[in-house]
Amino acid sequence: MAQRRGDEVELWRQLSVLVAEVSTQLDRKLARSTGVGLSEFLALNTLAAGDPGGIRMQQLADAVGLNQSSVSRLVARLEDRGLARRSTAEQDRRGVHAMITEEGRQVCREAATLFDREVALALDLASIDGRTAAVVARLRYLPPETTGRD
Repeated sequence: MAQRRGDEVELWRQLSVLVAEVSTQLDRKLARSTGVGLSEFLALNTLAAGDPGGIRMQQLADAVGLNQSSVSRLVARLEDRGLARRSTAEQDRRGVHAMITEEGRQVCREAATLFDREVALALDLASIDGRTAAVVARLRYLPPETTGRD
């Protein structure tokens, strides 16, 4: 059991390194090429895939991995750039929905192309880096049914 626990701890460490490094690179490259950072892209991507009438701010926060206060500031930045807008929920006047604009959809499409390319490249490089190779192998090559619970 001790060996298994050590393996899982090592995989967690590798996953943490992988996420930190890839997130930093993606954030820089997305911002430089499209004008939106990684969190903004993830928000736009979530909005583009969601209900055309918008999604609740809390749902967006959960999808992007931010708290509600941070996602409100993020949506305000997107709104200032004309990439998203907010509206009061029809059913519950206290609720606020965020929705993507057509300009936001265009930026999202451009960013998604870059995102896909850069993630694939980052995983290729991480697969030969001793700090992250094992976790990349687990992410890429194990059948989905074996990646769940034991």
